[in-house]
Parts: sequence; C-alpha cells; structure tokens
Amino acid sequence: MIILQTPWKPRSLYSDIAHVLEKSLSQVHDPSGEIVLLPHVNGYASDVSLREESFFSIFSKVSREFDIFVSTSAYINELDGKVKTIGYLFNPNGEMIIRAPKILPDLLEGFSDTTCSLDKKSKFDVAMTKEGQVGVLCSEDILSPHFSRSLVLNGAEIILNPSREWSDKNFAIRQMARQARSYENLAYVACSSSYAFGQGDRTINLPSATSVSEMWGTKITLKSNESFLIADIDIQALRKRREEPMGNFPAIVRTDLYASSLKSDESFKKLPALKKDWLKFGKDKIKSMYPKGKLKDGSIARYDVLLAQTVTHVSSNPNNLVSFRKKNLENAISVAKPFSMSDSIKLIVFPEFFLTGAVSQLGSDSSGIVDKIGITFPGYEADILAKFAQDTKSYVSGGVFEYDPSWPKRFFNSAFIFDDNGNLIHLYRKIHCADVFGRLPDTTPGSIYTEYVDRYGYDHLFPVAKTPLGNLSTVICFDMNFGETHREMVRRGAEIIIHPTSEPHNIRRRGWDIARHVRAYENTAYILTAGHGGEFRSRGLSDFPTHMNRGYSKIVNFDGSLQCVADGPGALPLVGSINLESLRRERSNIKNNLLVWDNPDVYSEFYNQGKGIANDLWKDKPERNPYVNNIQINKNIQMYQRERIYIPSDKFNQEQLRDQSDTALV
Repeated sequence: MIILQTPWKPRSLYSDIAHVLEKSLSQVHDPSGEIVLLPHVNGYASDVSLREESFFSIFSKVSREFDIFVSTSAYINELDGKVKTIGYLFNPNGEMIIRAPKILPDLLEGFSDTTCSLDKKSKFDVAMTKEGQVGVLCSEDILSPHFSRSLVLNGAEIILNPSREWSDKNFAIRQMARQARSYENLAYVACSSSYAFGQGDRTINLPSATSVSEMWGTKITLKSNESFLIADIDIQALRKRREEPMGNFPAIVRTDLYASSLKSDESFKKLPALKKDWLKFGKDKIKSMYPKGKLKDGSIARYDVLLAQTVTHVSSNPNNLVSFRKKNLENAISVAKPFSMSDSIKLIVFPEFFLTGAVSQLGSDSSGIVDKIGITFPGYEADILAKFAQDTKSYVSGGVFEYDPSWPKRFFNSAFIFDDNGNLIHLYRKIHCADVFGRLPDTTPGSIYTEYVDRYGYDHLFPVAKTPLGNLSTVICFDMNFGETHREMVRRGAEIIIHPTSEPHNIRRRGWDIARHVRAYENTAYILTAGHGGEFRSRGLSDFPTHMNRGYSKIVNFDGSLQCVADGPGALPLVGSINLESLRRERSNIKNNLLVWDNPDVYSEFYNQGKGIANDLWKDKPERNPYVNNIQINKNIQMYQRERIYIPSDKFNQEQLRDQSDTALV
C-alpha cells in the first residue's frame, strides 16, 4: 500500500495529479494493483467542492492509467445543493467500488460549510483488493468506536482513513484513536493527511499525521513533509491472527446485548444545512443532555482520589479461600490507610481480584464453591469496606468476585461503590470477561441475559451512581477493550469511569494501555485504573511473590492525557486529582464532545445481526461451562469465515482476489 500526503486539489488539471502519482509510484518496483491512499482534498469546501461526475472523470482515469486502486475523500456538490465530504475507492478498471459519505460533521475545521450523514444508515461497504478487504472512514469518523466495529463486522480487514489533521490539544490522542481501532478490531488502519494546506497564495504547514496502525496497536508514521509512506500490509498474518480465539474482540463482542440500547436519536431527524445552524444544533443537544443546574447542585468541584494498588495472596486450595480473603482485605486497607485520612481524598479504589486473585487455577467448574470464591453484599468483607468508607469519609470502590444466593451455583465478577456513609450505591457485573475462554468460571449478565433483564431491567447492565463527586460508573479489566460498554455508561450520564483491573505482562500491554486514553477522550470522562500489583502463590512451606500482574495503576484525564501513573508492580498508593468543573466545561464544547454527535441509527443494524458472543449461552446448568476450550469463540470465527467477515488464511488466492476486485461486499 502506498500512502501519499502530498496536497491535491480537484480543480487541478489531471496532469498535475498524475504527476504527483507518477513521482511517487516510480519508487515502487511494480505498483500494479496496489492501493494508493490520498489525503482529503486540499482547501475549504466553498473553494474546492465539485460535482461528482467531475470527480469520477479524474480518478477513474487515474486508476486506469496507473492500474491501481485509488482512495481519497473530497467535498462533493450534490444535486440538492448540499456539499458533503465523501470517501471513495476506485479499482484499476476505473470503477467506483466504495462510496462512503462522512458521518460526523467537520469538527476539526470548525464546522465547515458541509452537511453530513448523521441521519442516514451507512452501509459500511467493503471491497476486495490485492491487499485484502477494504473499507473507508473519512477523517473524524475514525473517532467513533461503533463505526469501525460496524465496518469490521461487515468484513473490513483494512480501514482507509483519508483525513486532514490540524494541530490542537487533541492532536496526539486522535492519533492514538487510530491505534486503538486497529487493536480492538484486529485490523489495519491507514491514515493519509496532507503535510500542507493551501488557500490562494497562502500555504500553511500541517502536522505529520500519515500513518499505518496494525493489529497489536503498533504504528508506522512519517516524520515530516515526506511525499509518501510505503506500508507493508501482511494480510496473511492478520488473517491467521483472526483465527486465534484469544483477544479476538470482533468475535467476542456481545452485539446482541448492546442492540437493545441502540435506538434512534430523534434529534437527528431534522439536520441543519448551514454552519451557524450546526452550532445551534450542537448547543441545543448539550442543553438537553445536561439540563441547566443539574450538574452543579451539591457537586464538589475538585477533589483527590487514591488508587490502592495491592498484592494478593492466592490460594490453589478452595479450603483457604475464605481465610485468604480476610488476610487480603487487611493488607489492602493497610495500603490505603496512610493516605485515606486526608480531607482531600474523597474516593478510594482497589483493583480487580484484590481479595482472591483470579481463581482460574480452581478449574472451569466452580459451582460447588461459589460461596467461598465470592463475597456477599452485605457480608463480612462488604461490611468492613463499608465501615472503612465511613471512617475515612470517602467513597470506596473495587473489583471482587460476588456471590448472590438468588443465583445458585453462580458467582459474578463485580465492581462496587460504597458512599461516605457506608451505603452500597453501585454494583456492576462485568459484561466482557475471560469467561468466554472457559478459563474464568464466573457468570456474566449476557450469559443469563433474558432472566437477568427480566429481574432487574435493561439499565441495570450499565449502572451510574449520581453523587456529589460526579456521576460514577465502573468497568472491569477486559471491558476496557470494548468501547461500547463505556459509551453506554456515558449515555447514562457517567463522568468518572472507575476501572479495577488485573492485567498481565504480554504482547497486549500496548493495546490495553492505549485503550485507556482513547476511552477517556472519546467519552470526555476520567478513567481511574487501579491495577492488581502482584500475587503471592503458595508452594509448600513458603510463599514466593510474582509480578505477573503488572500494576500500572493510572489516572487518565477526560481529554485522554496522562495525569499520573504507577509505572510498575507492587503494593503502593497512587494519589491524583479530579476537576469536575473542568470536565463539565469541556463537555459543553460541541467540537470536542463526541457523544453529542453520536446517532445509533447510523450503525445499529450491525449490532442487530447476531454477531459476536450470543446471549443466554449459560442460562441452564451452572455446573456445565459452555465456554471451555474457547468453543463459542471458535464457532463465531468459523461463522465469520463462512460469511466472509473473516477470510480464512489457507484460502488466500491471488487470482480469486483479482476476479473479485471490482465487487463491493455489502
């Protein structure tokens, strides 16, 4: 793949565009059949928009002349007089095989004189090329986790992102968002952004943003105003990776669970046509989402939080689970206590598994010892935590295994919040978990979905506690890889997302950590990650410590920037700050608040097609784990291959690809 960042204008002569391509392609031994990605058109919409037929004539000729696939985006004058940003892919025969209207408004350009496709369902088309199955998302559309997920669930292996980036405070996090989309979708993301912007005789240098991100979240970039980037797309490696169940997020995502929440937003029925009306539209939406005075009454503008990173004693003997729980609780409180008495500390967070460790060593069937694995609310440990909250006059949160007697033979991976009076005000049961691998025998709500929702109601899946500290919610460990969960919390008002976690050292470290920052930015919410700092494992007469759990507790600000981090394992307290007033001020900025522009009607159909892990797979017989040996994930991978969402690695055939290169896959 060849990614150009040389500026181009549609009103230029064909020979000018051909000259740019000829100079670049001359560096490639055989460019025939290659994908060439150009940046978004140079100039403002009012100056460089053109009729679609004119655009076709230029790029159809270019693609035939050079025998290449060409992708780019431009301002197009439609028959109704509106100007839209539309992304394209042309094949070597000069045929348009993808037409992808931009969905979000031009936020980076300060709402240029264009309209967008917020009110229409996008087909998220993909097409086969020499490099693999390709889809197109224009500019800021890559910032929506649902758009890229929908594209991948329709078969995309490579997401082309023609853009024009500008330097501002969010520039770096937007680049990280492209890495996050690669990792959480097992896909390549290729971004082309021009190195300069010209209007008349003026030229403005732009930041270098042209890049390729791959499935582990690594990124290759250009450093300056180089003409192009030659990207080595190893599509076979990606296809083999997609056949592996571990961390196969598109095959694991619980689309059926989210589908019930993705209802049309009526405010998008009548979209404005003019720039000034877009601004009013956004401001009116913000007012409806955050009524005047609602977010100020009784709120504490600024306060400190304490993340208590702990080391846990883990038992491989079920008979020691209860005694070890008590010992671990004492140790955890001892880590937090020296700082907890400070008047500035209002919120204390413990990690996932801080009472027991992961218990996966006890086997896939733990139905007979659920009362030893999980604590109850109320119960011995819960009562001590409630008392600790009272004594410290703080809110206290953390992640534990929970046993609820109303669900016999089951236990949940849950996050709790006690208020400063010791009242349990929040209990979240983890939606995305290692249960799908058959290694952690806890029950997730999706596994018993119908009965769970019948008992508690749908909103119980995404609880948000409204408090003087702001609107608090929780996610747990593996949830971090699924932007859908965080967005559902924020739709219900969440401002601070507490994240108890237990993450090991492995190749996924980069992707998980990038996700923390991107989740904060795309939701304008603080992320408070309390990491599990290590374990003591019993071996005969003595214990030995292991730092398999890497700690790495951190606080990420609502703009995705790092506030503070414990850059290693071990037991330690980490203190940071919450500025609720600044967060709410940022949410009133319609340019940076992506939730304002999120219309589920655009992508809901892709969450209603029975993809990912199905609901109710463990509704019967708690003692029979349906996920052992990755059975359900492997079934989904096979189904994806049958439906060409995933292409099997052993069926890669160049001639077949050439035969299909002019066919769009819907």
